[in-house]
Parts: sequence; structure tokens; C-alpha cells
Amino acid sequence: MKGLLKHKNWLIALGVLLGLILILVILNFTLFALRDVEIDFKNQSTIFSDEAQENIANNSAISRGTSVFALNKTYIKEQLERDNPYLKVINIETVFPNKIILHCAEREETYAIRAGESRFFICDAEFKVLNIQAHFRDDQYNAILFEGLENIITNANRVNAGEFLEFSSDSKLLTSLGQALLENNKTIAQQRGLISTITLSSSIYPFTATNLPFFEIRDFNGFITNIYKPDTLLAEKFQYMFATLSQVVYNPSVFFAKDIEEGNITLEQIEEDYYLDYTLDIMENNQGALVIRLDKLNQSV
Repeated sequence: MKGLLKHKNWLIALGVLLGLILILVILNFTLFALRDVEIDFKNQSTIFSDEAQENIANNSAISRGTSVFALNKTYIKEQLERDNPYLKVINIETVFPNKIILHCAEREETYAIRAGESRFFICDAEFKVLNIQAHFRDDQYNAILFEGLENIITNANRVNAGEFLEFSSDSKLLTSLGQALLENNKTIAQQRGLISTITLSSSIYPFTATNLPFFEIRDFNGFITNIYKPDTLLAEKFQYMFATLSQVVYNPSVFFAKDIEEGNITLEQIEEDYYLDYTLDIMENNQGALVIRLDKLNQSV
């Protein structure tokens, strides 16, 4: 008798458990079924109109009716960004019971990279290809022309808009460039208005006699800045650059430079009509301190 009663209790408990599971399954595909997709842009969008945002919300990667617990957010992000090159999905927020919010930003045209005859990759600061153009005009409204990368791009022949450029070397250095400029409170628009060309080159570093990469930066005033050992203290070196250029551009008769030999601050007079004939070198000395050197253009460094 006790065995039958115990067996009966187990059946009741199992029935209750199955009933709860059934209720959860029903709720999962009714109450928690995705119904609403909202898009929240963190910056002002000039490309994604209301209609474009509606198309994003209706992308096939977002399966309405699927439980919000079962959504593959990584897949959604990758598909949305591939289908919309200028879109950056920062994160996908679940709002219970049946809504998600796509927190997005509009990627900005930052660099123009030559990829052969009549072919330029227009990329953002993360080197995502936003579009591919046959011609490029270097001015203060367009992307910054980035030279010296042709030989290290490994997927130049197969990359499409919406995909990232891949590099055989210096990839971390290249992506750190945009972050260093942002740390100096330079928006993408300000960067494009200041910098005409960035070139990745290599040179014998004077303190170690080793061949290392450096950035050559030409601004729209014609001034050239070489930043050596850009893998260290890059943001600080840009700070030096902007501070020095502001002195040269706005007060070209006086230039503040740090003497490499003695390590003391010196004043060097520059003729106002000739200050564009100088190159600014920013590097580290053998004690790791930042130093500035001023040289005539085309003079060996």
C-alpha cells in the first residue's frame, strides 16, 4: 500500500513538473517571443534614414517570433554589420519580455588606402572597408590618405565593402592610431580637417640602430611630422605634435623645441615665410623621454 502511495506521489510530482515545463515552453514562444526591435544611434546618423533603420530592424538575421533567450546576438551583429558597412552595432540589449534594442553608431570615413591602379579602400578607424572608389580627392572634407600599406594588406584582392582589411604586420599599431587621436580629443571630422596624409614608413632608429616603423604625417599647412616608435606613448606623441604645430601655425616666428644633445629647452627662430620647409621629429631618447627635433625637409634624420 505504501509502495502504491509513493508511486502515486511520484506520478503527481512528475505531472506537476511536466505541466510547469509546458507552461514555460508556451511562455517562451508567446510572451518571450521577439516582437519589437528598436534602434538607438549613439551618434548623429547622416546615412541611416528612418527607412534605412527600418530595413535594419527587418533584417533576416533578426528572427521575430523566436524566443529572446534563443537569439544569437553575435550572429545578428555580424550579419547587420556585413549588410550595412557604415553600421557599427555596439551591443544588443534585451528588454523583457519581447523586445531588443540595437545600440548602434555610424562608422565614419577615416582613411583612404590606395589598393592599386584606380582603386581606393575608404575605411573607418578600425580599417573596416566602407566603400571602394575608383578615384579619391585629398581635401579637408574627405578621408585621410593613408600611404605605405599596399604591401602589407593580405586580402586586397578579395575584400568587399562591409569587411575588414587584414595586414601581414603592424595591425595593432595601425588600429592604435585612431584611438591615440581620439585620446587627444580629435574627432574624425577634426582629424580629416587637420591631416592630409599619413604614411607608414620605416627607418633606422637613431638610438638603437634598428629598423623600426614610424608614421610620417603631413598636415594641410604643409608641415610634416615624423613620429618614431609609435608603438609606445603614441597618444603623448600626438599631444606633442598638436601643441607644437599650434605654436608654428598660429605663432610661426617662435618655435619651442627640446634640444636632443643637452636636453634643455631652446627657442629657435623660424622665418614666417619659410616655416613650411621644416620637419618635426617626435621620438624617445635612450632614457625613454620624449624629445622633439626640428630639421629641414629632405635632411636625413
